[in-house]
Order: sequence, then C-alpha cells, then structure tokens
Amino acid sequence: LGLWGAVHKRLWELRSQPDDLAEAVSGYERGFHLKQDWYNGINLAFLLDLRSLEYLMAGEQHEAIADAVQARRVRREVIRLATPLAERADDDPQKRFWVVATLWEAAIGLGDAAAQARWEAAANTLAVPQWMQDSRRDQGSKLTEVLANYATMLSGQ
Repeated sequence: LGLWGAVHKRLWELRSQPDDLAEAVSGYERGFHLKQDWYNGINLAFLLDLRSLEYLMAGEQHEAIADAVQARRVRREVIRLATPLAERADDDPQKRFWVVATLWEAAIGLGDAAAQARWEAAANTLAVPQWMQDSRRDQGSKLTEVLANYATMLSGQ
C-alpha cells in the first residue's frame, strides 16, 4: 500500500493529474489505517494538505477544510506512534533518522515551532548520508510551501 501510494504520489508530481493525487491519498490512507505506522501516516498527512490546497483552488472550501483538519489529526497520531521509536537511542542511526525526520515534518505541519526545533536538532546529530538530510529538508520545504499557499488562499476566500 505504501508503494502504491508512493507511485501515485510521484505520478502526481510529474503529471498533476487529480486521479493520481486521489490514488496516492487512497494508498497511504489504507496503509495507515491497516498498519497504524508513521511512514504511511506522514505521507498521508502531506497529501491531504496538498489535496486541500487543490480543493481551495477549485473553489471547494468545505472539502479543503475537511482535508486540512484530517491532516492535522493524522499528524497527531503519527507523533503518538513515532515518538517512542525516536527516543530509543539503541536503533540504527539511519532507521532512527527517518522517524526523527517524520516527527520534524509533523511539527511543521502542526505549526509547533518548539517540537520542530527539537527534532531538527536531533536529525542534525545523526550520522547519516547527506542525501537523507537533503531529502528531509526538501520535504519540509514542500510542506511549508503548501501550508503557506493554503493559508493565503483561505484568507482570501
């Protein structure tokens, strides 16, 4: 399910077809509800925010707000699931990094500056390849841009 979501997420990035975004959301949503894991959850939350922006651009404010609220709920659940894993110091640094990066992204999505700073510092201390840090920062930038655009459009409605 995660792979299905990832394929359609990438197709969305390449083609911007609404069906691709819907399939990506569906894949990660099913994966998250079945597995109750942080990986599917953080991807689902991002895609819900992305879809909320798409809804706003299409003039569907109620659907936009529903997806934005759901994204926040999923992030809170992701934090509950991932925090105990991130606090285990005995894990492989690369495995731990992705959990910490997930918590950092969740904090961005919830607008929690203190948690964002905490998880940013934790991510920066882990000895991982640079591409992993770059990937984390790139995803954070994408999320920040989506949220800023959403806020701008919502305030203009």
